Amino acid sequence: MNPKRLVLLLAASGLALSAQGADLLGVYRDALVSDPVFQSARAQYQAGIEALPQAKAGYLPSVSASASRFRNQVDTSTSPQVDYNSQSLSVSLSQPVFRWQNWIAISQAEQQVLQAEATLAAARQDLILRVSQAYFDVLLAQDNVALSEAQKTAISEQLAQAKRNFEVGTSTIVDTLEAQARYDQAVAKEIADKNDLEVKKRALQQLVGKPADSLTPLKDPLALEGPKPASIEEWAAAASASSYAVAVSRAALEIARQEVERAKAGHYPTVDLSASYSKSKSPLQSLDGSDITTDTGSVGLQLSVPLFAGGATQSRVRQALAGRDRAEQDLENTTRTVAQSVRQNYLNVTSGIAQVKALEQALASTQSQLDSTILGRDVGVRTSVDVLNAQQQVFQTRRDLQQARYAYIMNTLRLKAAGGTLVEADLEKVNRALGRG
Repeated sequence: MNPKRLVLLLAASGLALSAQGADLLGVYRDALVSDPVFQSARAQYQAGIEALPQAKAGYLPSVSASASRFRNQVDTSTSPQVDYNSQSLSVSLSQPVFRWQNWIAISQAEQQVLQAEATLAAARQDLILRVSQAYFDVLLAQDNVALSEAQKTAISEQLAQAKRNFEVGTSTIVDTLEAQARYDQAVAKEIADKNDLEVKKRALQQLVGKPADSLTPLKDPLALEGPKPASIEEWAAAASASSYAVAVSRAALEIARQEVERAKAGHYPTVDLSASYSKSKSPLQSLDGSDITTDTGSVGLQLSVPLFAGGATQSRVRQALAGRDRAEQDLENTTRTVAQSVRQNYLNVTSGIAQVKALEQALASTQSQLDSTILGRDVGVRTSVDVLNAQQQVFQTRRDLQQARYAYIMNTLRLKAAGGTLVEADLEKVNRALGRG
């Protein structure tokens, strides 16, 4: 095969599509409104923030009213039967004055709101990662299909040349059989790659709710940028303060600590302000049968002192203390896990940059090797099998390079997500790396 033709095939295979299509940012914004996982997280957030007004209601006045109207019949042995109507109306108000449990519940609800906000933010980061992974999975699958097609074309030409050389007696049947075997393998690889592409497209469609067939590929070459700051320990230290997973665990610990105080408050007295007013009307007590109206009003403080509850309060205190200890350990575990994730992704980014650069150099080297192998075959010092092997190295290096580029981008996003700093602006930056380079 002509080396220039192979270079053109590789260049075409490096671009997923021949025309601009949907970009990463557009796909993400579609997923924001259609991904059921994120919509579920959003609904959970809306439910979670209602904990605060519910807790505050425990220290706000409670007012109730009731009204009744009855038809009464009184029949005694000493007087004739009496039939009459009676009506009543009552209004009552209760205002907590001292209920320590309710006051602590407000503080707990504030922490629950912080948890809900952190959980929603983490869900948004997770959506960015899931969309990006699905997007680049499709691009890699498209690259693999294009490479498989280019490889099949290159091998088919080698097969045709091997057959011609065998017919004129300049090569053995071994070269033809080898080329035929490589061609059959290339056909099988192309079928598998096309199937994988359809699977990856359906996975992306699950996120956006519609087909996403035209995706904008990466520019070639891809600009590489290391983590900033360029210190793994600075990233790990910052993550303990900005990670949403740590924020959720920290709020859970504060809730558990307050739950201990809330359980102890079961020993404390409660004071409520109570007021009521009632009005009733009935003719039963009247000598002349006219209605008698009775108005009753009351206002005062009600003190309630718990004396003994069968040991339930002490049991709830012990339970809350155990819950607090568990929350402390959960926070420590989350902090360590986040730090480990940050360090791992930091190393993945830095090593990914080195790997991409190495594979770019390897691609140039394998292409030069292919050129020299083809020249050696033409002068009789190399065989067609050598050319096939060299071509295989070129295509495999190209596959590895594309995969390393996508992995570098994903590891960069994962590093920021682990540190709690991944936002849509980071996705916009990645989106600018798409297009025609």
